[in-house]
Amino acid sequence: MTTRLSLVIPAYNEADRLSAGLTQLLEGLPPDDTEILVVDDGSTDGTAAVARRQLAAWPQHSVLSLARNSGKGAAVRAGVVRARGDVIAFVDADMETDPRDLGALVQSLEDNDVAVGSRTLNASSVQDRSSHRAMMTRTFGIVVATLMHLPMSDTQCGFKAFKGSIAKLLFHGSRVDRYAFDVEVLNLAARLGLRTQEVPVRWSEVDGSHIRPFRDAVQMLADVARTRRTWRIQPPMQGLFLPDVPVEAATELIRPFTRSVDLTISWKEGTAVLFPCVPPTTARRISRRLLTSFQEYDPQVLSVEFDALFKPSATLDARGGRGGHPRSDDLT
Repeated sequence: MTTRLSLVIPAYNEADRLSAGLTQLLEGLPPDDTEILVVDDGSTDGTAAVARRQLAAWPQHSVLSLARNSGKGAAVRAGVVRARGDVIAFVDADMETDPRDLGALVQSLEDNDVAVGSRTLNASSVQDRSSHRAMMTRTFGIVVATLMHLPMSDTQCGFKAFKGSIAKLLFHGSRVDRYAFDVEVLNLAARLGLRTQEVPVRWSEVDGSHIRPFRDAVQMLADVARTRRTWRIQPPMQGLFLPDVPVEAATELIRPFTRSVDLTISWKEGTAVLFPCVPPTTARRISRRLLTSFQEYDPQVLSVEFDALFKPSATLDARGGRGGHPRSDDLT
């Protein structure tokens, strides 16, 4: 069964709101090629049980449970690691952003690598937002614009989509576990020269938000400051290097052997096939297996530090192993 779209839904103590949110989401999705992944972020109210009951009839679904509450960023990352779709998106469990806008979000990926839902565009519709949420969004936006110089006006809307291989790459390199993870991921995308597009959305506040304006704002600002300093070392990505093989030719060669979420990039004088978000031992095993399939190209097992992607020797013309993305008319 193909998976054209994976939707990651982070959820923390959402038992009271998740059922209605999933009902609203599933009404407009094609079930045959859409994967739903709910990540229970250490909830104590039966959120995982609600998700399993609601998704029981959905052909492709998973409910992942983190051992403890680790933060929205950690939950989304866990979902991205597990996701299999040509496109990987995440949405909030309360569906404050109208799921009917998924079509426009995915359509934006025809010409871009990352699509970002934005509540600040003129074409967006924002209703019933409380004064403290509005002030928190504006203040945080000013701080991000000042410190990070990101080319978008709303980094915190929980409604984003990525080409599958790009999602794996960016979340492999991300380390922020709580609300500012969006800023870190978008900062990595900007530093890698990836194409990012803001998309207007319809948004309305839903009662029961877990956001704590003062405490969460302080945590978010601290995470942004750490992100600006590249505060943690990301684990290396394992893969295979094909010397003197252009990326277009290499993409066709490896297509039968790799997934759409694997990454093919121009690397030095050849092509690197990388396996982001795959445990090192598993990735090395895959690479060794591929060695026998491409012996005539003198392949080499490769280990790439994430920071090396920022250097001129790496040209991030990223292509998935299979290619192909959901059409916008497949979504409501």
